[in-house]
Amino acid sequence: MAVIWKSALLSGGLLLVGLVSGCAHLAPAPISYLSQDPAPGKLPYGKLAYVDDGQCPDGQVKRLIGGDAKKSIPRHVECVARPK
Repeated sequence: MAVIWKSALLSGGLLLVGLVSGCAHLAPAPISYLSQDPAPGKLPYGKLAYVDDGQCPDGQVKRLIGGDAKKSIPRHVECVARPK
């Protein structure tokens, strides 16, 4: 019985630590803008990058989502409203 009680206390304590440490991640990280597209192979698959190179209309930036050349998945490129 004592083992179960200790286990429950430990689990509850870990849950509390996890919840408290997770609160530090609630604030979004500031968005950085690249001045040119990353070289081929430098943007990992599924990763997001914003490029402000003047190719999109005013108030918009280029959003890149990394592809995978080995799997023949191209980068996804589109102009989007500048994220805040």
